[in-house]
Amino acid sequence: MVGAPASVAALLVDVAEVSRLQGRLGFEASADLFDSLARHFAEALGARGEVHRFGDGRFVVLVRDVRNRGHAVLAAEKLLRAAEQALSRSAVAIKPLMPVGIALYPLQAQCPEDLLRNAQLGAATARHRGERIHVFDHLSAAQVLRPWELGEAYAEALETGDLAVFYQPKIRIADGRVAGAEALLRWERAGETVAPPDVFIALAEESGLIHDTTWYGLTNSLRLSASCDGLNVAVNITPGMLHHREFVEMIRSAVTTWHVPEGGLTLEVTEGAVIADFEQSAVRLKKVRDMGVRIAVDDFGTGYSSLSYFKKIPANELKIDKSFILRMQHDAADQHLVGTILSLCRHFHLDVVAEGVEDASTLEMLKGMGCDYAQGFLFSRALDRDQFVDWWRSYPDG
Repeated sequence: MVGAPASVAALLVDVAEVSRLQGRLGFEASADLFDSLARHFAEALGARGEVHRFGDGRFVVLVRDVRNRGHAVLAAEKLLRAAEQALSRSAVAIKPLMPVGIALYPLQAQCPEDLLRNAQLGAATARHRGERIHVFDHLSAAQVLRPWELGEAYAEALETGDLAVFYQPKIRIADGRVAGAEALLRWERAGETVAPPDVFIALAEESGLIHDTTWYGLTNSLRLSASCDGLNVAVNITPGMLHHREFVEMIRSAVTTWHVPEGGLTLEVTEGAVIADFEQSAVRLKKVRDMGVRIAVDDFGTGYSSLSYFKKIPANELKIDKSFILRMQHDAADQHLVGTILSLCRHFHLDVVAEGVEDASTLEMLKGMGCDYAQGFLFSRALDRDQFVDWWRSYPDG
């Protein structure tokens, strides 16, 4: 296969971050740059090459009389050297990446459509692996296609209801009463997990579905709240949603639609999400808090934990990550850290939620330290909507 003859190679040159390039140079200068790249590509390959523009920032170069893969790679190297010459004459300070995907005809494709598709997959593989050049092969193509296919399946899950919302109770430590529930998204099919949250939430952000995902979790959670006499529900907000242009209006719409009472909804955000763009995050969170929505800083202690930022976050409560709670009975350092966080929160008039409470002795320790709320398997695992409603109704104070 490696040494077999091939008559044509399709080389797809993918200029990364075209929108940023256009933002730095302007559309007219960017168009001039792409024209320059096309001329340099044509000059580099001479009569053997045929250069075509393929959308914004992409070029398809057809190279004739290619003997094998190595011969095609040499042609790709010529294109990259030509690109460097074109960019050196431009005003671009930071040179964009230009992964090149290669596909061979007739070795790897029998028609123009398949040849172009395989060249695109080669370029996508090069980008994914951080390579400059990649010759199409089925194994690497499958690795690249899997996230795309998973993304399509996830979009379908939003429509079909395969994406489920589970709820874990939050208990007030002082009197043992149910104080609320945290909503947790699960992607399941026929009782089996399709993908864990860290995978499908990343897919949602990358594919532009994070708004729909958040709205799905939000509306399902508020529907549960209405079934449980307005019980507080906490919904996780990802970095992508916090910085989404429609974030504030989405929360306003949900609060208005469901007639959420003050304090009936909590939004959980991580330190890192807030600090990524602190000024904008603080403004948005304050607007939401002014609607009567509570703000919780999630997984405290695992991220930045910078007091200079922390004191400015418009939060109502802080959640101590379960990794510290699980070890605090046997690790003096974790116990001291939990105590320090509790002291800090009292100073800033913040409620504190301890995650990962799995036994009565840990609960007693937290009660003695003045912690406000607890979540964990001691009270219940995460439950689907019907299970949670049954659990809530049968709980001693439910």
